Amino acid sequence: MIRRNIYKTAGYLALLATLFISACGTLKTPPPQPRVVSLRPAAAGLTAEVAKVVSDSFGPKQSGFFPLIRNRDGLTWRLALADHAVSSIDAQYFIWQDDAAGNLLFDRLLRAADRGVRVRLLVDDMVLAAKDREIAAISRHPNFKIKIFNPGNVRDSTLGAIGDFFLYFKELNRRMHNKLFVVDNRMAIVGGRNIGNEYFGLGKKYNFRDLDVLVAGPVVAELSDAFDIYWNAELSYPGAAMSTQAKIEEVSLIRDQLSVYINEHSEQLSAYPLIPKRWDRDLLALPLLMKPGTAHFLQDKPVHFDGEDHRLLDMLDYLAAPNHEQLIILTPYLIPVAGLLEHLARLSSEGVKIKILTGSMGSNNHTVAHSHYKKYRRPILATGAELFEFRHDPSPSARQNADVEPVQAGFISLHVKALVGDGKRCFIGSLNLDPRAIEINTENGLYIESPELAQLLTAEFEKMMAPENAWRVYLDDNNQLRWASESGVVTSQPARSFGQRIADFFFRLLPIESQL
Repeated sequence: MIRRNIYKTAGYLALLATLFISACGTLKTPPPQPRVVSLRPAAAGLTAEVAKVVSDSFGPKQSGFFPLIRNRDGLTWRLALADHAVSSIDAQYFIWQDDAAGNLLFDRLLRAADRGVRVRLLVDDMVLAAKDREIAAISRHPNFKIKIFNPGNVRDSTLGAIGDFFLYFKELNRRMHNKLFVVDNRMAIVGGRNIGNEYFGLGKKYNFRDLDVLVAGPVVAELSDAFDIYWNAELSYPGAAMSTQAKIEEVSLIRDQLSVYINEHSEQLSAYPLIPKRWDRDLLALPLLMKPGTAHFLQDKPVHFDGEDHRLLDMLDYLAAPNHEQLIILTPYLIPVAGLLEHLARLSSEGVKIKILTGSMGSNNHTVAHSHYKKYRRPILATGAELFEFRHDPSPSARQNADVEPVQAGFISLHVKALVGDGKRCFIGSLNLDPRAIEINTENGLYIESPELAQLLTAEFEKMMAPENAWRVYLDDNNQLRWASESGVVTSQPARSFGQRIADFFFRLLPIESQL
Protein backbone atom coordinates (compact mmCIF):
# COMPACT_ATOMS: atom_id res chain seq x y z
CA MET A 1 0.00 0.00 0.00
CA ILE A 2 3.00 2.31 -0.09
CA ARG A 3 4.48 3.94 -3.17
CA ARG A 4 6.18 7.09 -2.01
CA ASN A 5 8.36 7.96 0.95
CA ILE A 6 8.75 11.71 0.97
CA TYR A 7 8.26 12.47 4.67
CA LYS A 8 11.87 12.56 5.75
CA THR A 9 13.07 14.25 2.55
CA ALA A 10 10.38 16.90 2.80
CA GLY A 11 11.06 17.40 6.49
CA TYR A 12 14.78 17.86 5.93
CA LEU A 13 14.21 20.46 3.20
CA ALA A 14 11.25 22.19 4.75
CA LEU A 15 13.09 25.19 6.15
CA LEU A 16 14.93 25.73 2.89
CA ALA A 17 11.68 25.53 0.97
CA THR A 18 9.97 28.15 3.09
CA LEU A 19 12.62 30.66 2.03
CA PHE A 20 11.16 30.46 -1.47
CA ILE A 21 7.53 29.39 -1.01
CA SER A 22 5.14 31.14 1.29
CA ALA A 23 2.55 29.00 3.02
CA CYS A 24 -0.93 30.09 2.03
CA GLY A 25 -4.51 28.94 1.88
CA THR A 26 -5.94 25.87 3.49
CA LEU A 27 -6.32 22.27 2.45
CA LYS A 28 -9.67 20.85 1.45
CA THR A 29 -11.84 19.89 4.38
CA PRO A 30 -13.29 16.40 4.62
CA PRO A 31 -16.97 15.84 3.91
CA PRO A 32 -19.31 15.60 6.91
CA GLN A 33 -18.90 12.28 8.69
CA PRO A 34 -21.03 10.52 11.28
CA ARG A 35 -19.31 9.98 14.61
CA VAL A 36 -18.27 6.34 14.97
CA VAL A 37 -17.02 4.89 18.24
CA SER A 38 -15.53 1.64 19.45
CA LEU A 39 -17.75 -1.38 19.85
CA ARG A 40 -18.35 -2.77 23.29
CA PRO A 41 -15.77 -5.32 24.46
CA ALA A 42 -16.42 -8.67 22.80
CA ALA A 43 -18.48 -10.95 25.02
CA ALA A 44 -17.23 -14.15 23.40
CA GLY A 45 -14.13 -15.38 21.63
CA LEU A 46 -10.60 -16.15 22.69
CA THR A 47 -9.56 -12.52 23.28
CA ALA A 48 -12.47 -12.14 25.72
CA GLU A 49 -11.51 -15.41 27.42
CA VAL A 50 -7.87 -14.33 27.82
CA ALA A 51 -8.91 -10.90 29.12
CA LYS A 52 -11.10 -12.60 31.74
CA VAL A 53 -8.20 -14.81 32.88
CA VAL A 54 -6.02 -11.69 33.23
CA SER A 55 -8.73 -9.96 35.26
CA ASP A 56 -9.19 -13.01 37.48
CA SER A 57 -5.43 -13.26 38.02
CA PHE A 58 -4.52 -9.60 38.58
CA GLY A 59 -7.77 -8.12 39.84
CA PRO A 60 -10.24 -5.72 38.19
CA LYS A 61 -8.05 -2.62 38.52
CA GLN A 62 -4.81 -4.02 37.12
CA SER A 63 -3.92 -4.82 33.52
CA GLY A 64 -1.49 -7.39 32.15
CA PHE A 65 1.56 -6.47 30.05
CA PHE A 66 3.76 -8.66 27.87
CA PRO A 67 6.74 -6.91 26.23
CA LEU A 68 7.28 -7.81 22.57
CA ILE A 69 11.06 -7.56 22.47
CA ARG A 70 11.75 -9.78 19.47
CA ASN A 71 10.71 -8.50 16.05
CA ARG A 72 9.28 -11.92 15.30
CA ASP A 73 6.93 -11.58 18.27
CA GLY A 74 5.87 -8.14 17.07
CA LEU A 75 4.28 -9.47 13.89
CA THR A 76 3.30 -12.89 15.27
CA TRP A 77 1.07 -11.40 17.96
CA ARG A 78 -0.56 -8.95 15.56
CA LEU A 79 -1.40 -11.87 13.27
CA ALA A 80 -2.67 -13.92 16.22
CA LEU A 81 -4.98 -11.16 17.43
CA ALA A 82 -6.26 -10.47 13.92
CA ASP A 83 -6.90 -14.17 13.28
CA HIS A 84 -8.99 -14.44 16.46
CA ALA A 85 -10.85 -11.13 16.24
CA VAL A 86 -14.61 -11.62 16.50
CA SER A 87 -16.01 -8.09 16.58
CA SER A 88 -13.50 -5.32 15.84
CA ILE A 89 -9.97 -4.33 14.88
CA ASP A 90 -8.85 -0.70 15.26
CA ALA A 91 -5.38 0.04 13.86
CA GLN A 92 -3.54 3.38 13.82
CA TYR A 93 -0.08 3.80 12.29
CA PHE A 94 2.32 6.38 10.95
CA ILE A 95 3.71 3.97 8.32
CA TRP A 96 2.11 0.97 6.61
CA GLN A 97 4.54 -0.21 3.94
CA ASP A 98 3.83 -1.97 0.66
CA ASP A 99 6.16 -4.88 1.43
CA ALA A 100 6.03 -8.45 2.67
CA ALA A 101 5.11 -7.62 6.27
CA GLY A 102 2.69 -4.85 5.32
CA ASN A 103 0.83 -6.94 2.78
CA LEU A 104 0.68 -10.01 5.04
CA LEU A 105 -0.93 -8.08 7.90
CA PHE A 106 -3.24 -6.13 5.58
CA ASP A 107 -4.40 -9.43 4.08
CA ARG A 108 -5.27 -10.62 7.59
CA LEU A 109 -7.30 -7.47 8.25
CA LEU A 110 -9.18 -7.92 4.99
CA ARG A 111 -9.88 -11.57 5.78
CA ALA A 112 -11.17 -10.52 9.21
CA ALA A 113 -13.49 -8.00 7.58
CA ASP A 114 -14.71 -10.68 5.16
CA ARG A 115 -15.81 -12.84 8.09
CA GLY A 116 -17.73 -9.98 9.70
CA VAL A 117 -15.19 -8.19 11.90
CA ARG A 118 -15.43 -4.39 11.78
CA VAL A 119 -12.01 -3.05 10.75
CA ARG A 120 -11.00 0.61 11.07
CA LEU A 121 -7.56 1.56 9.75
CA LEU A 122 -6.16 5.06 10.30
CA VAL A 123 -2.85 5.83 8.60
CA ASP A 124 -0.85 9.03 8.30
CA ASP A 125 -0.70 10.38 4.76
CA MET A 126 2.86 11.60 4.40
CA VAL A 127 4.41 8.18 3.85
CA LEU A 128 1.23 6.54 2.58
CA ALA A 129 1.44 5.66 -1.08
CA ALA A 130 -1.73 3.69 -1.69
CA LYS A 131 -3.64 4.90 -4.68
CA ASP A 132 -6.77 6.89 -3.92
CA ARG A 133 -8.91 4.44 -5.87
CA GLU A 134 -7.58 1.45 -3.91
CA ILE A 135 -8.26 3.21 -0.60
CA ALA A 136 -11.78 4.14 -1.70
CA ALA A 137 -12.49 0.62 -2.98
CA ILE A 138 -11.49 -1.00 0.31
CA SER A 139 -13.53 1.61 2.19
CA ARG A 140 -16.61 0.47 0.28
CA HIS A 141 -16.29 -2.93 1.94
CA PRO A 142 -19.17 -3.09 4.45
CA ASN A 143 -16.78 -4.00 7.30
CA PHE A 144 -13.53 -2.24 6.36
CA LYS A 145 -13.07 1.52 6.61
CA ILE A 146 -9.86 3.45 6.02
CA LYS A 147 -9.12 7.02 7.00
CA ILE A 148 -6.08 9.08 6.06
CA PHE A 149 -4.70 11.56 8.57
CA ASN A 150 -4.08 15.08 7.27
CA PRO A 151 -3.80 14.22 3.54
CA GLY A 152 -2.34 16.56 0.95
CA ASN A 153 -4.18 17.65 -2.16
CA VAL A 154 -1.70 16.08 -4.61
CA ARG A 155 -1.42 12.29 -4.42
CA ASP A 156 -0.78 11.11 -7.98
CA SER A 157 2.74 12.50 -8.31
CA THR A 158 5.76 12.38 -6.01
CA LEU A 159 7.04 15.74 -7.21
CA GLY A 160 3.55 17.19 -6.97
CA ALA A 161 3.20 15.87 -3.43
CA ILE A 162 6.51 17.46 -2.44
CA GLY A 163 5.39 20.75 -3.95
CA ASP A 164 2.08 20.49 -2.14
CA PHE A 165 3.94 19.93 1.13
CA PHE A 166 6.03 23.03 0.61
CA LEU A 167 3.04 25.14 -0.38
CA TYR A 168 1.05 24.08 2.68
CA PHE A 169 4.01 23.53 4.94
CA LYS A 170 2.39 24.69 8.18
CA GLU A 171 -0.68 22.51 7.69
CA LEU A 172 1.03 19.39 6.36
CA ASN A 173 4.03 19.45 8.68
CA ARG A 174 1.88 18.13 11.55
CA ARG A 175 2.08 14.33 11.19
CA MET A 176 0.46 11.50 13.16
CA HIS A 177 3.31 9.39 14.54
CA ASN A 178 0.97 7.33 16.76
CA LYS A 179 0.95 3.51 16.84
CA LEU A 180 -1.98 1.46 18.15
CA PHE A 181 -3.60 -1.93 17.47
CA VAL A 182 -6.77 -2.82 19.40
CA VAL A 183 -8.71 -6.06 18.90
CA ASP A 184 -12.24 -6.74 20.18
CA ASN A 185 -11.78 -3.89 22.67
CA ARG A 186 -10.17 -6.62 24.79
CA MET A 187 -6.48 -6.74 23.86
CA ALA A 188 -4.08 -4.27 22.29
CA ILE A 189 -0.51 -3.64 21.15
CA VAL A 190 1.20 -0.31 21.85
CA GLY A 191 4.78 0.74 21.16
CA GLY A 192 7.30 1.89 18.62
CA ARG A 193 6.73 -0.42 15.65
CA ASN A 194 5.19 0.76 12.41
CA ILE A 195 4.06 -1.82 9.87
CA GLY A 196 6.88 -2.79 7.51
CA ASN A 197 9.69 -5.29 6.98
CA GLU A 198 12.29 -3.51 9.10
CA TYR A 199 10.07 -3.58 12.18
CA PHE A 200 9.48 -7.33 11.98
CA GLY A 201 12.91 -8.71 11.11
CA LEU A 202 12.39 -8.92 7.34
CA GLY A 203 14.46 -5.94 6.14
CA LYS A 204 17.42 -6.78 3.95
CA LYS A 205 19.24 -3.44 4.30
CA TYR A 206 18.61 -3.07 8.04
CA ASN A 207 16.32 -4.27 10.81
CA PHE A 208 15.32 -2.40 13.94
CA ARG A 209 15.72 -3.28 17.58
CA ASP A 210 12.25 -2.22 18.65
CA LEU A 211 9.68 -2.64 21.41
CA ASP A 212 5.93 -3.01 21.79
CA VAL A 213 3.82 -4.16 24.71
CA LEU A 214 0.83 -6.49 24.43
CA VAL A 215 -1.93 -5.41 26.82
CA ALA A 216 -5.08 -6.90 28.32
CA GLY A 217 -7.23 -5.50 31.11
CA PRO A 218 -9.02 -2.27 32.02
CA VAL A 219 -6.52 0.06 30.33
CA VAL A 220 -7.69 -1.26 26.93
CA ALA A 221 -10.81 0.88 27.32
CA GLU A 222 -8.55 3.97 27.40
CA LEU A 223 -6.86 2.82 24.20
CA SER A 224 -10.18 2.43 22.41
CA ASP A 225 -11.33 5.87 23.56
CA ALA A 226 -8.04 7.34 22.37
CA PHE A 227 -8.45 5.73 18.95
CA ASP A 228 -11.98 7.15 18.67
CA ILE A 229 -10.67 10.67 19.25
CA TYR A 230 -8.39 10.39 16.23
CA TRP A 231 -10.88 8.47 14.10
CA ASN A 232 -13.45 11.24 14.51
CA ALA A 233 -10.99 14.12 14.25
CA GLU A 234 -11.41 16.71 11.53
CA LEU A 235 -7.96 15.84 10.14
CA SER A 236 -8.93 12.18 9.57
CA TYR A 237 -10.14 12.06 5.97
CA PRO A 238 -12.53 9.25 4.94
CA GLY A 239 -11.00 6.89 2.41
CA ALA A 240 -14.33 6.42 0.65
CA ALA A 241 -14.24 10.10 -0.36
CA MET A 242 -10.83 9.86 -2.03
CA SER A 243 -12.23 8.53 -5.30
CA THR A 244 -15.71 8.62 -6.78
CA GLN A 245 -14.84 5.98 -9.37
CA ALA A 246 -13.92 3.09 -7.06
CA LYS A 247 -16.34 0.19 -6.80
CA ILE A 248 -16.76 -2.54 -4.20
CA GLU A 249 -16.13 -5.12 -6.92
CA GLU A 250 -12.51 -3.98 -7.10
CA VAL A 251 -11.90 -5.47 -3.65
CA SER A 252 -11.82 -8.92 -5.25
CA LEU A 253 -8.92 -7.81 -7.45
CA ILE A 254 -7.11 -6.46 -4.39
CA ARG A 255 -7.59 -9.80 -2.63
CA ASP A 256 -6.08 -11.61 -5.62
CA GLN A 257 -3.14 -9.21 -5.79
CA LEU A 258 -2.43 -9.70 -2.08
CA SER A 259 -2.52 -13.49 -2.48
CA VAL A 260 -0.12 -13.42 -5.41
CA TYR A 261 2.26 -11.04 -3.61
CA ILE A 262 2.32 -13.10 -0.42
CA ASN A 263 2.96 -16.33 -2.32
CA GLU A 264 5.78 -14.70 -4.28
CA HIS A 265 7.38 -13.67 -0.96
CA SER A 266 6.69 -16.93 0.86
CA GLU A 267 10.38 -17.66 1.45
CA GLN A 268 10.98 -14.26 3.05
CA LEU A 269 7.83 -14.77 5.15
CA SER A 270 8.58 -18.39 6.05
CA ALA A 271 8.73 -17.61 9.80
CA TYR A 272 5.10 -16.48 9.74
CA PRO A 273 1.88 -18.31 8.79
CA LEU A 274 0.74 -17.09 5.37
CA ILE A 275 -2.94 -17.77 6.04
CA PRO A 276 -5.05 -17.48 9.21
CA LYS A 277 -4.59 -20.21 11.81
CA ARG A 278 -5.71 -21.11 15.31
CA TRP A 279 -3.53 -19.59 18.03
CA ASP A 280 -5.38 -21.09 20.99
CA ARG A 281 -2.32 -22.50 22.74
CA ASP A 282 -0.37 -19.24 22.43
CA LEU A 283 -3.23 -17.04 23.57
CA LEU A 284 -4.25 -19.23 26.48
CA ALA A 285 -0.64 -19.27 27.71
CA LEU A 286 -0.37 -15.48 27.46
CA PRO A 287 -1.64 -14.59 30.97
CA LEU A 288 1.25 -16.53 32.50
CA LEU A 289 3.69 -14.36 30.51
CA MET A 290 2.10 -11.06 31.47
CA LYS A 291 3.25 -8.74 34.23
CA PRO A 292 0.61 -7.00 36.38
CA GLY A 293 0.38 -3.26 36.71
CA THR A 294 -1.69 -0.13 36.35
CA ALA A 295 -1.40 2.11 33.33
CA HIS A 296 -2.64 5.24 31.63
CA PHE A 297 -2.59 5.97 27.93
CA LEU A 298 -1.34 9.37 26.81
CA GLN A 299 -1.53 11.02 23.42
CA ASP A 300 -1.29 14.44 21.82
CA LYS A 301 -4.26 16.22 20.31
CA PRO A 302 -5.13 15.42 16.66
CA VAL A 303 -5.16 19.05 15.56
CA HIS A 304 -2.95 21.34 13.53
CA PHE A 305 0.01 22.43 15.61
CA ASP A 306 -0.78 25.71 17.36
CA GLY A 307 1.70 25.67 20.20
CA GLU A 308 -0.52 23.78 22.63
CA ASP A 309 1.06 21.86 25.46
CA HIS A 310 1.73 18.20 24.77
CA ARG A 311 0.48 15.62 27.24
CA LEU A 312 3.47 13.44 26.48
CA LEU A 313 5.86 16.21 27.39
CA ASP A 314 4.06 16.51 30.71
CA MET A 315 4.47 12.74 31.08
CA LEU A 316 8.24 13.02 30.88
CA ASP A 317 8.22 15.37 33.85
CA TYR A 318 5.81 13.13 35.74
CA LEU A 319 7.87 10.00 35.15
CA ALA A 320 11.15 11.67 36.06
CA ALA A 321 9.92 13.43 39.22
CA PRO A 322 9.59 10.50 41.66
CA ASN A 323 12.86 8.77 40.79
CA HIS A 324 15.47 8.47 43.50
CA GLU A 325 17.88 5.89 42.12
CA GLN A 326 17.86 5.38 38.36
CA LEU A 327 16.37 6.61 35.11
CA ILE A 328 17.00 4.73 31.85
CA ILE A 329 16.16 6.43 28.56
CA LEU A 330 16.10 4.78 25.13
CA THR A 331 15.52 6.93 22.08
CA PRO A 332 16.75 6.29 18.53
CA TYR A 333 16.83 9.99 17.67
CA LEU A 334 18.11 12.38 20.32
CA ILE A 335 18.16 16.17 19.98
CA PRO A 336 17.49 17.70 23.42
CA VAL A 337 14.65 20.22 23.55
CA ALA A 338 12.16 21.57 26.08
CA GLY A 339 14.63 21.79 28.95
CA LEU A 340 15.65 18.14 28.75
CA LEU A 341 19.29 18.86 29.62
CA GLU A 342 18.24 20.91 32.63
CA HIS A 343 15.99 18.08 33.82
CA LEU A 344 18.82 15.57 33.50
CA ALA A 345 21.26 17.81 35.38
CA ARG A 346 18.78 18.33 38.20
CA LEU A 347 18.12 14.60 38.55
CA SER A 348 21.85 13.86 38.54
CA SER A 349 22.43 16.46 41.25
CA GLU A 350 19.79 14.68 43.34
CA GLY A 351 21.68 11.41 43.07
CA VAL A 352 19.67 9.76 40.30
CA LYS A 353 21.84 7.59 38.06
CA ILE A 354 20.87 8.30 34.45
CA LYS A 355 21.67 6.08 31.49
CA ILE A 356 20.80 7.05 27.93
CA LEU A 357 20.95 4.71 24.94
CA THR A 358 20.63 6.23 21.49
CA GLY A 359 21.87 5.22 18.05
CA SER A 360 25.46 5.47 16.91
CA MET A 361 26.04 7.00 13.51
CA GLY A 362 26.62 3.49 12.20
CA SER A 363 23.29 2.21 13.49
CA ASN A 364 21.24 5.25 12.52
CA ASN A 365 18.91 4.71 9.56
CA HIS A 366 18.67 8.51 9.15
CA THR A 367 22.22 9.86 9.14
CA VAL A 368 20.91 13.42 8.97
CA ALA A 369 19.25 13.04 12.36
CA HIS A 370 22.53 11.84 13.83
CA SER A 371 24.39 14.75 12.26
CA HIS A 372 22.42 17.19 14.38
CA TYR A 373 22.59 15.08 17.53
CA LYS A 374 26.36 14.77 17.74
CA LYS A 375 26.98 18.32 18.96
CA TYR A 376 24.95 17.46 22.09
CA ARG A 377 27.21 14.67 23.29
CA ARG A 378 29.28 16.94 25.51
CA PRO A 379 26.26 18.79 26.99
CA ILE A 380 24.59 15.45 27.74
CA LEU A 381 27.70 14.14 29.48
CA ALA A 382 27.96 17.43 31.39
CA THR A 383 24.59 16.69 33.03
CA GLY A 384 26.15 13.66 34.72
CA ALA A 385 24.27 11.15 32.57
CA GLU A 386 25.97 8.10 31.10
CA LEU A 387 25.69 8.00 27.32
CA PHE A 388 25.66 4.87 25.17
CA GLU A 389 25.31 4.50 21.39
CA PHE A 390 23.92 1.28 19.93
CA ARG A 391 26.22 -0.61 17.58
CA HIS A 392 25.19 -1.33 14.01
CA ASP A 393 26.92 -4.73 14.38
CA PRO A 394 25.74 -5.99 17.80
CA SER A 395 26.24 -9.46 19.23
CA PRO A 396 24.59 -12.54 17.70
CA SER A 397 22.10 -12.71 20.57
CA ALA A 398 21.08 -9.11 19.95
CA ARG A 399 20.72 -9.87 16.26
CA GLN A 400 18.36 -12.72 17.10
CA ASN A 401 15.94 -10.16 18.50
CA ALA A 402 16.12 -8.11 15.30
CA ASP A 403 16.56 -10.49 12.33
CA VAL A 404 14.01 -13.17 11.47
CA GLU A 405 15.15 -16.13 9.42
CA PRO A 406 15.91 -16.43 6.59
CA VAL A 407 16.70 -12.68 6.52
CA GLN A 408 19.98 -11.27 7.82
CA ALA A 409 20.05 -7.51 7.51
CA GLY A 410 23.10 -5.49 6.54
CA PHE A 411 23.01 -3.66 9.88
CA ILE A 412 20.85 -3.25 12.98
CA SER A 413 19.27 0.08 13.89
CA LEU A 414 17.83 1.21 17.22
CA HIS A 415 14.11 2.10 17.23
CA VAL A 416 13.10 1.53 20.88
CA LYS A 417 11.36 4.48 22.55
CA ALA A 418 11.12 3.83 26.28
CA LEU A 419 11.88 5.14 29.75
CA VAL A 420 12.25 3.17 32.98
CA GLY A 421 12.35 4.79 36.42
CA ASP A 422 13.68 3.16 39.60
CA GLY A 423 12.78 -0.28 38.30
CA LYS A 424 9.13 0.53 39.17
CA ARG A 425 7.58 2.51 36.33
CA CYS A 426 8.05 2.83 32.60
CA PHE A 427 6.84 4.45 29.41
CA ILE A 428 6.56 2.60 26.09
CA GLY A 429 5.33 4.40 23.01
CA SER A 430 6.06 6.32 19.83
CA LEU A 431 7.90 9.29 21.36
CA ASN A 432 11.44 10.15 20.25
CA LEU A 433 13.35 12.82 22.18
CA ASP A 434 13.74 15.25 19.31
CA PRO A 435 12.04 18.46 18.12
CA ARG A 436 9.71 16.75 15.64
CA ALA A 437 8.32 14.37 18.26
CA ILE A 438 8.16 16.87 21.12
CA GLU A 439 7.02 19.98 19.24
CA ILE A 440 5.49 19.03 15.87
CA ASN A 441 4.08 15.52 15.47
CA THR A 442 1.36 13.79 17.44
CA GLU A 443 2.58 10.89 19.61
CA ASN A 444 1.16 8.31 21.99
CA GLY A 445 2.21 5.70 24.54
CA LEU A 446 1.54 3.88 27.79
CA TYR A 447 2.70 5.04 31.20
CA ILE A 448 2.87 1.85 33.27
CA GLU A 449 3.45 1.33 36.98
CA SER A 450 4.64 -2.25 37.25
CA PRO A 451 7.81 -3.24 39.13
CA GLU A 452 7.87 -6.65 37.44
CA LEU A 453 7.68 -5.17 33.93
CA ALA A 454 10.07 -2.32 34.75
CA GLN A 455 12.67 -4.70 36.14
CA LEU A 456 12.36 -6.99 33.12
CA LEU A 457 12.90 -4.03 30.80
CA THR A 458 15.80 -2.75 32.90
CA ALA A 459 17.57 -6.10 32.51
CA GLU A 460 16.93 -6.08 28.75
CA PHE A 461 18.14 -2.52 28.32
CA GLU A 462 21.28 -3.22 30.35
CA LYS A 463 22.08 -5.99 27.85
CA MET A 464 21.59 -3.54 25.00
CA MET A 465 24.08 -1.17 26.65
CA ALA A 466 26.65 -3.92 27.26
CA PRO A 467 30.05 -3.55 25.48
CA GLU A 468 29.17 -6.16 22.84
CA ASN A 469 26.08 -4.17 21.82
CA ALA A 470 26.86 -0.51 22.43
CA TRP A 471 29.59 2.10 22.55
CA ARG A 472 30.03 3.94 25.84
CA VAL A 473 30.71 7.59 25.07
CA TYR A 474 32.95 9.44 27.49
CA LEU A 475 35.54 12.21 27.79
CA ASP A 476 39.13 11.14 28.38
CA ASP A 477 41.70 12.90 30.55
CA ASN A 478 42.36 15.37 27.73
CA ASN A 479 38.65 16.21 27.45
CA GLN A 480 38.37 14.37 24.13
CA LEU A 481 35.36 12.26 23.14
CA ARG A 482 36.00 8.54 23.08
CA TRP A 483 33.90 5.47 22.25
CA ALA A 484 34.52 2.24 24.14
CA SER A 485 33.11 -1.22 23.48
CA GLU A 486 34.36 -4.79 23.40
CA SER A 487 36.11 -3.81 20.15
CA GLY A 488 38.29 -1.39 22.09
CA VAL A 489 38.43 2.40 22.27
CA VAL A 490 38.08 4.55 19.16
CA THR A 491 38.68 8.26 18.75
CA SER A 492 36.09 9.02 16.03
CA GLN A 493 32.41 8.21 15.97
CA PRO A 494 31.71 4.69 14.66
CA ALA A 495 30.23 4.58 11.17
CA ARG A 496 29.16 1.96 8.64
CA SER A 497 31.30 3.40 5.86
CA PHE A 498 33.42 6.33 4.76
CA GLY A 499 30.52 7.45 2.59
CA GLN A 500 28.35 7.79 5.68
CA ARG A 501 30.99 10.04 7.25
CA ILE A 502 30.93 12.27 4.17
CA ALA A 503 27.12 12.44 4.27
CA ASP A 504 27.26 13.25 7.98
CA PHE A 505 29.56 16.20 7.31
CA PHE A 506 27.25 17.79 4.73
CA PHE A 507 24.02 17.05 6.60
CA ARG A 508 25.37 18.95 9.58
CA LEU A 509 25.48 22.10 7.44
CA LEU A 510 21.75 22.06 6.73
CA PRO A 511 19.74 24.45 8.98
CA ILE A 512 16.97 21.93 9.67
CA GLU A 513 17.43 20.86 13.29
CA SER A 514 13.99 22.11 14.31
CA GLN A 515 12.39 19.73 11.81
CA LEU A 516 14.22 16.57 12.89
